[in-house]
Amino acid sequence: KIIAAIPVKSLDDDETKPLKEGKTSSETTERLNEIYCAIYDGAESFLQAEYKVCFQFIAFFGLVVFALVSWGTGWDYWQGGFTALSFWLGALTSMASGYLGMKVAVYSNVRTTISAQKPGYTSCFNTAFRAGAVMGFALCGMGLLMLYATLLAYRMHYDDSEQWTVLTEVITGFGLGGSCIAMFGRVGGGIYTKAADVGADLVGKVVH
Repeated sequence: KIIAAIPVKSLDDDETKPLKEGKTSSETTERLNEIYCAIYDGAESFLQAEYKVCFQFIAFFGLVVFALVSWGTGWDYWQGGFTALSFWLGALTSMASGYLGMKVAVYSNVRTTISAQKPGYTSCFNTAFRAGAVMGFALCGMGLLMLYATLLAYRMHYDDSEQWTVLTEVITGFGLGGSCIAMFGRVGGGIYTKAADVGADLVGKVVH
């Protein structure tokens, strides 16, 4: 919300160059906001549609993990339940990371474009680089924090050091959940972006 509140405004001084010749600063700002809002709405709609499917998948597959792990460990329901819970936590963490990453990318996109009006590449490069750093550190930090909190919580049940082998086995569900959502993001996102590229190409040919 704080980043979204920062106004998107084209620069207008002697040192900057216009994004498009013959356009005033106000016209450029209006166009930037129009494109920015369209990208934001498209990204939001895509994530909502994708995550509906992801929620259904992790709910079903989590039960499959619970049943298979319980059966494979001689019907140890505690181990099966903890593994399924790890799977759900990993999937939800991955979904939250994907949502946050998309937000940061959309917010920084238009601001990098504005920074590109300044002479040289330093300003726009720093904007893009800092946005990428925020995204990378935030997502890695979120994953590590959730994994650490899950291990501490499970250690209350597996308090004996001889049971820590089982602890490491049940926590593997965390990685499985995160990897499954990452697969959805890569495959679904790739299809979505390819469709968007084709649509933009066709629109450009029709308009021009």
